[in-house]
Amino acid sequence: MATEPELIRNVCLIGHRGSGKTSIGEAMLGLASGRGASANGVLDYAEEEAERGMTLGMSVAHLEWKGREINLLDTPGDGGFVADAFVAQRVTDCAVLVVHAQDPIQVVTERVWRRGEKEDIPHFIVVNHLDRERTDFGDVLEQLRERFGQAVVPLNLPIGREDDLRGVYGLLSGIAFVDGGQSKNIPEGMEDEVDIAKTQLFEAIAESDDTLLEKYLEGEEISTEEAFDGIKKGIAEGLIIPVLAASAERGIGMDRLLDVIAGSAPSPVDRTRWISEDGDEVPCDPDGPFAAYVFKTYVDPYAGRLSVMRVVSGRCRSDEALTNPRTGSSERLGGISHLVGKERDPVDEAVAGDIIAVAKLRDTATFDTLCKPERPMTFEPVELPEPTSAFAVGAKARGEEEKVFDAIRRMVDEDPSLKLERTEATGEDILAGLAQMHVELALERIEHRYGVEVEARPPKVPFMETITGSAQAQGRYKKQTGGRGQFGDARIELSPLPRGSGFEFENGIVGGAIPRQFIPAVEKGIVEAMAGGNIAGYPVVDVKVRLHDGAFHTVDSSENAFKVAGSMAFKNAVEKANPVLLEPYVKVEVLTPSELVGDIMGDLSSRRGRPMGVEQRGGRQIIQAEVPQIEMLTYARDLRSITGGRANFHVESGHYEEVPPNLVEKVLAANEREEEKAAS
Repeated sequence: MATEPELIRNVCLIGHRGSGKTSIGEAMLGLASGRGASANGVLDYAEEEAERGMTLGMSVAHLEWKGREINLLDTPGDGGFVADAFVAQRVTDCAVLVVHAQDPIQVVTERVWRRGEKEDIPHFIVVNHLDRERTDFGDVLEQLRERFGQAVVPLNLPIGREDDLRGVYGLLSGIAFVDGGQSKNIPEGMEDEVDIAKTQLFEAIAESDDTLLEKYLEGEEISTEEAFDGIKKGIAEGLIIPVLAASAERGIGMDRLLDVIAGSAPSPVDRTRWISEDGDEVPCDPDGPFAAYVFKTYVDPYAGRLSVMRVVSGRCRSDEALTNPRTGSSERLGGISHLVGKERDPVDEAVAGDIIAVAKLRDTATFDTLCKPERPMTFEPVELPEPTSAFAVGAKARGEEEKVFDAIRRMVDEDPSLKLERTEATGEDILAGLAQMHVELALERIEHRYGVEVEARPPKVPFMETITGSAQAQGRYKKQTGGRGQFGDARIELSPLPRGSGFEFENGIVGGAIPRQFIPAVEKGIVEAMAGGNIAGYPVVDVKVRLHDGAFHTVDSSENAFKVAGSMAFKNAVEKANPVLLEPYVKVEVLTPSELVGDIMGDLSSRRGRPMGVEQRGGRQIIQAEVPQIEMLTYARDLRSITGGRANFHVESGHYEEVPPNLVEKVLAANEREEEKAAS
């Protein structure tokens, strides 16, 4: 029988790379399973993660602790894989932000915290690695309070410092936990520190409840039971952000963290966060209409598709018949299970609030909803970061195109922060991700899992050509090779059109100078000639052609002859009409801390960019600019270097502009270098 929602705790581990999220998660798993202080390899089980020594994707683990069923989601801390942390904060009820005691607030720390605020999810904070040199819990606490507000308060304190770290002292329980033992005494020398920390904590508890605040202001003592109730209520409402001391490597503080999650973290019924796309609030009701939100898809070449979902409402059992409102298709649940890393623990039934895995759904993708046919509902997909790194992709070996793109599509199914799109302007298939390593890892996984090699290169910049003047020209095609010859003569007027107009053809023939049946052939020849301009072979755009005269031969003229004549006439006319090179501009928005605005504006100007404005958004600034696309090829890498990774950017397609004559050779050379790199 399924555990009731009140006893479920859904928690995600978030934070920057190297903070020790996975070590904390595996220490918790080890304690819960009775195997000791660690369960190495359960969460970071992928081969690539072991090779790189870092988490590269979300992993899910179910554990039990003191009567609570805990679903733990471990997320990557590298900015190139931060999308999983965003997803995790949507589907869990509490986030544990893990910070490194030596360097607590880094770029990803800020990013995941801001997303947590957007998702309105309560937070705990764990200060890890307190056994390292040059660490001070008090200093870290002050930094956290300065950045995240006075709601940040200590829940326990470390006993000892650096290499002498021995345990933690609980401020609510008044118990010192050292080397597996417990003591009711305040550790010697910590009296003042405990007094200050307890004042911060009890003030926060009092402010979370009007009754407790009145009692506190009147000088009455808040009981331990009232304090525990107050802190649970304050956490659920985001009024209290408790901070815990820890060293995952030594196993210090891990049991305290589990106790806090089991006792004080909100359950799925404590907070209603699920709103359907129709705007209806969907409570966590085990007797309500069934709805489950798929938030992660794993695709294994042998085991097939595994969908991980949050049960929002209702109950489900294996073999349940459901519908997918997005596709309208029916789905039948196979065996349902809890995940423990890559292992599956089968369960008979899942209830509202639980997180389960289901194998081999036929037509269900990440961010889809499954529900009963009679009560359809859907939920908004998670808003993911914009891709910033892109590669043109294709098959390395001839004949493997279908296999390669099938493998790429499977990878995109598994990781929706990857995007696969075809660019018609260059005829390339573009795979884009959050960072270069993000895309490179996807290609590496494709090779290992599916045995196909993907060719990847920088995408081409889609230059165009046009004309700035008008001209007339003749195209005369005459060929005699014995027997029937070839003859076609076309005379045209070429003139420029406004930017973005495309191509316009006008038939001005009068008196039958060219028979009507050959006019389409002339136009076809012109269109084909427009595919490669006179400057550098780029397509010609924004021109009007008026066919006004010509000649034909009653025997030798043909559609092919007039097609060639039209092509010749167009090329001759372009040469006389002052052709110019056009380059694409993109609209760029850069979100940055205020102190970096000057550096970023200077860099954009060096890229021939035109700043279009700066506006405030929260505590950050948005710089808007128009920049030539050729100048943006290395922008993701360069912006990270300039800002230390503290700024993000978004790019949209813009418009075309004429390349200044003095820069034509430079721009063409830059594009040729990129193509040479791709070919080497």
